Amino acid sequence: MYFYPQKVKYPTDTQIEIWTMKRGQLTGREIAAKRSVTPGMVSKTLTEANTRVKALLQNAARMNKITLKVISPEHGYARGLSHMFNVKAYITFSPENGVQVWYDHKGDCVKCDKYSYCRESILQEFKERNIEIENRSLRPTDLVEILLSTVEKMLE
Repeated sequence: MYFYPQKVKYPTDTQIEIWTMKRGQLTGREIAAKRSVTPGMVSKTLTEANTRVKALLQNAARMNKITLKVISPEHGYARGLSHMFNVKAYITFSPENGVQVWYDHKGDCVKCDKYSYCRESILQEFKERNIEIENRSLRPTDLVEILLSTVEKMLE
């Protein structure tokens, strides 16, 4: 018996644009007016975008052996437990960064060769989610803690 992974599609450019506008707190009617389309078209596009984002988050969880406890395609966010590392794991989706997996750890960021990459991608997540950050000079592990706790509060 062979295992064939589900086919996962990224949202289209139009779906991303409307999904991003909705995540930016615009109503369906406001989005429809801005794009000169019907509210029904916005609703249908958002439904498909959320379906695709959810599939991306679930696929990342499956590939990384993460059991999900929370999933919010509307926020491009999932949280669960990594069985490989026995720590909390977080999965984010953003149009600019794509799918990212973050593990709960206190790393020695200064010595890490991924320092710049992590820092830039985390700051991009703040920007795309319209979250203000007071101290941009914090280490990536501290920045991501602030980011993820802020997103968790948005889910409440």
